[in-house]
Amino acid sequence: MRRHLQRIIPPLIIGLIMLHCHVDHGLAPLPASLSVRVIFRNTPPENTQGIYLTVSPTFPPHAINEMHHLPNSLPIDRDTVETEMALPYGHYDAVALWWYSKETESNFADVLGLPLDVNNNLLPMGFELTPESPHRHMDLYANWERVSRDASVSGSIFFNGPFPENTLATAVAAYQYAPESDVHYLLWLKSMDFSVGPASLNYHAAANRYDFHLPIRHGRVNYIAVFWLPEQAGLTDFQVLGVYEQPLSVAAGEHRTGIDIEADWSARGAQ
Repeated sequence: MRRHLQRIIPPLIIGLIMLHCHVDHGLAPLPASLSVRVIFRNTPPENTQGIYLTVSPTFPPHAINEMHHLPNSLPIDRDTVETEMALPYGHYDAVALWWYSKETESNFADVLGLPLDVNNNLLPMGFELTPESPHRHMDLYANWERVSRDASVSGSIFFNGPFPENTLATAVAAYQYAPESDVHYLLWLKSMDFSVGPASLNYHAAANRYDFHLPIRHGRVNYIAVFWLPEQAGLTDFQVLGVYEQPLSVAAGEHRTGIDIEADWSARGAQ
């Protein structure tokens, strides 16, 4: 489990604080560029704040300032959008479209588009920019239904003790299927809540209980897990505290309750 998380979970934190990523401020011209044509499918959710193009030299990123992104949202009222990003020469592992909601902070469940390489174990599609080939064009397909969440699951996380003082972040996430390989932590993620913790109004300290509510898109939910990250840890150090593995099928408009998870602090470092 921990080996799998080391490949995919790090960008979840990066999604929360992505507006602090690298942006060219015009101090020096960048010699290369990526042009992207985004083809949207279906209709954007009413709570859409914007959608942002990002490029990562390494996937998953090792540091926040490795990522490049356009500072402004792409238009969301068109079927097709074309844009261009100036970049330094080099290799880039991944291109992604990030969706931002008007209501919640963004996270890795809000990746609206990420082209995958069918010839390279479905890893993100990378590209090179060199003096001999300074420009690259890519088509990205973005299905708005991925972030159109018309159902929900809720329950309680029962921690077997108070939160450790060195807690950096705790999250509960729902997946379409139980992840079996690295890329599944991306492809099958339906929703994630990073507000789990003592500062939340949903946390009941006397009972060490957190009551969660996850908006999801209707369909199968076969794996829900609680993740924990300590302070001063690398972004590859997420640990699994508890799992709900009972299969669920949630219909559009349905709110499924009673999804309770036992979270064991002794599981830290056990993955």
